[in-house]
Amino acid sequence: MGRMERTSKKGTRRGQIEQAILSGLAIAGIGLVAMAAPNALRLLKHLDPDWIAKRDPKQRVREATYRLKNKGFVEFVRDHGRVYLRITEKGRKRLGSLVSFGPLPRPSRWDGKWRLVIFDIPEKKHVLRARARGIVAGFGFVRLQDSVWAYPYDCEEAVALLKAELHIGKDLLYIIADAIEYDAPLRKEFGLLPE
Repeated sequence: MGRMERTSKKGTRRGQIEQAILSGLAIAGIGLVAMAAPNALRLLKHLDPDWIAKRDPKQRVREATYRLKNKGFVEFVRDHGRVYLRITEKGRKRLGSLVSFGPLPRPSRWDGKWRLVIFDIPEKKHVLRARARGIVAGFGFVRLQDSVWAYPYDCEEAVALLKAELHIGKDLLYIIADAIEYDAPLRKEFGLLPE
């Protein structure tokens, strides 16, 4: 791996950690997360586990947090002798640009798994259901059935933000499937047919 590849990979990892912290702050609802919370490291679960194992995750979170502070995306708040991290307005805008409920970024390689979103929002909440349907379609998902949508790439974080935004925890499920029967039309839709 050349120097440019290593530099690019390092920048991508840093960006992933920063985005995970911003997303965690936004999903927290109140916008405050205790810096010493042991659960904060769970935000890193989507990163490369081999990379995490080689490094001290707490140190990585600390470094990413200070980078976010230096960029003005978060601020430290002291309350009752504890230090908390709060997302700033600039951080909310940055997070919005990362996951703007528009088309999700597509990696160059497909891992062969399908991501399904299934929602069962009651009829009395038809406006919410229509909004969820519109956002999922905007992400780039393809409709399989009335409330079943498929996408070929990892989008767990975007779906978590959608659930937080619409306050629909159990009404919307995210599933990772190894196979879908007769998926040729889906593969064609996403340009994944073998050449």
